[in-house]
Amino acid sequence: MSKVENFSDKALGIASKVQGNNYLRAISNGLMATLPINILGSISLLLSVLPVPFWQSFVTSIGIKPYLSMGYSVTVGVISVYAAFLIGYQLADNFNQKPLPAGLLSLFSFLVLTPLITVGDVTTLDSSKLGATGLFAAMISALLFSRLYCFIMEKGIGIKMPESVPQFVSDVFAGLIPVIIAGSLAILLSYLFGMTTYGSFSDFVYTIIATPLTNLSSNVGSMVLIVFIQMFLWFFGIHGSNVVSSFITGLYLPMDVANMDALQAGVANSELPNILGKSFYDLFAGIGGAGGTLSLVIVILVFAKAQQSKAVANLSLVPGFFTINEPMVFGLPLVLNPLMAIPFILTPIAQVLVAYFGISSGLFPRLSGIQVPFGTPIGINGFIAGGWRITLLQILCVLVGCLIYFPFVKMSDKRARLNEIEITE
Repeated sequence: MSKVENFSDKALGIASKVQGNNYLRAISNGLMATLPINILGSISLLLSVLPVPFWQSFVTSIGIKPYLSMGYSVTVGVISVYAAFLIGYQLADNFNQKPLPAGLLSLFSFLVLTPLITVGDVTTLDSSKLGATGLFAAMISALLFSRLYCFIMEKGIGIKMPESVPQFVSDVFAGLIPVIIAGSLAILLSYLFGMTTYGSFSDFVYTIIATPLTNLSSNVGSMVLIVFIQMFLWFFGIHGSNVVSSFITGLYLPMDVANMDALQAGVANSELPNILGKSFYDLFAGIGGAGGTLSLVIVILVFAKAQQSKAVANLSLVPGFFTINEPMVFGLPLVLNPLMAIPFILTPIAQVLVAYFGISSGLFPRLSGIQVPFGTPIGINGFIAGGWRITLLQILCVLVGCLIYFPFVKMSDKRARLNEIEITE
């Protein structure tokens, strides 16, 4: 076995372990499951704050603007509530336990661990901790108490009902004791944290974990590193995008939600708190798919002469506009192709840097954080996320990618043409 093959096998093994980790998978799948709610809230926010005077006059005159704002407030505005349930649900499912009680327990635990505030004579939950601020607390409490529920269930601690009892009723009673034990511990934990200087578990997590992670993820270097790892894995045929998805969602979705919260509160675009976010990653970290292969397709179609390369590019053009690039990655191929390794890895990193400095300089607007469904055509997704100037920035990034790919395509095309001539002769 060659050193390259040996390294590839080791990398595949590590990536498989990361991708198959029950806890990371629960976070990734749980947060991904909030996507419909995120999109619904994003649409509501977009319609509520769309900066078009005619539209604002219209939605205000017919009285629908408050309801559009409510559509955002009860979705993205309380995203941690949905995340707590779904992450706990996914984790229990990963451990082959009944997921619904675990999801409800996770939600209960998160709410119990959320700080209280007193307004007048009424004491209630601090609603500000139910949105982006509480997302890390939701993740941790969901993992902690859902796993505890699974552990107790695995030990067989529960109420066993006679076989004559309907299965649904039997399942409810089987999970009753685990839920009571775990839920009681959540209440105790909330009480104990209430006696600390942090005041609550949620504030503790935000101070100790969320704030450092937010500072890390707000640095463009962290996204460059993640993209590099993603593309390094792709080069060896490992689906790097799937491997890093849990990190991207966990680190950067809260930043999008913070931007949307600020936008809902009337903050100007230039004052939005974050440049980076999951939306930024989706729009710029590889336009047309991992490796920024839309640029490669364009360069091949315009400059290449080898028939095989042009055939693959023709096949990849339309899917590339919808961020589907497997035909190019495995058809050209780019996997284990040493000549194309440099542009394949470098292009998405360059596109991230160009977009970041373009936005940080003020030449292009900050992204609102609005979540655009995967598969929305390139250009249209940019327009939805930030207007026509973001679409223009995407085009600029594609052109940068073309410049990076061009010399390597010329070299690769020369080889391919020589091979085709030899075959025909």
